Parts: sequence; C-alpha cells; structure tokens
Amino acid sequence: MSVNMKLEWEKFSYENLDEALSKNHCLYVFHNPDDGDRPFYIGKAKHFGPKQESGYKGNARYNAGCHHLLFGLVRSGFTLYIAEIGIENFSKAEEYEQKLINLWQPVRKQKVKKARLPVETERPLC
Repeated sequence: MSVNMKLEWEKFSYENLDEALSKNHCLYVFHNPDDGDRPFYIGKAKHFGPKQESGYKGNARYNAGCHHLLFGLVRSGFTLYIAEIGIENFSKAEEYEQKLINLWQPVRKQKVKKARLPVETERPLC
C-alpha cells in the first residue's frame, strides 16, 4: 500500500524569488490570478535554480540563462509555489507531478500519463 506524499507549498513572488533559486528535489506550480483556481503550469526539478547549497548548478531547471524569464513571469503577476519532496522521494517526482496535473488540470497543456502516486495537499492558489 502506497503512502500519500504530503506536499507543503512555499509561495514566491518578485520580492523573494531569489530564495526559490536554492530549492531542490521539488515540485513547482506557476499560477496567474486570471486563471482562477487552475494553475498555469506544474513541474518538477532536481535543482529549481542554480544557487544550491552544494554550489552553482548550471543544469538547474531555471539556470542563470533563464532568470530574466522567471523574474519577468512573477513580476507580471504570476506566483510561484514550490514544495520540496526530498532527494529520497525524487525518483517518484514524475508520478506525483502527474497526479497534480490530473487533479488540477493546468491551463498550459501538459503530457498526461497514467503513472500517478497519491499526494496529500491543498491547491496552493490565492
């Protein structure tokens, strides 16, 4: 029997976005208030940004070359939510991500796969 992954979301805006760049082994959600309670996009990242405790990670999901896009998104009204799941659970990140995609139906079309694992969380949208 599978145990639900408990997700606790941390909210990031333009003012504290630098803190997000150190998050790792996580799921993340972009939300725009114009989309109501649907997220815009749901993703997963081994290293969300390059500012990791272990040093600079050039292979981060949102590396230094993408910072202007990331900061532009949140400055234009998007909010970023990140839930760290830990290195020991990251091998199952895609199945958790797929569960959220199935539950929340993001605005941005994403691949839907059948492999899903249960999650315990509340939709982190304001």
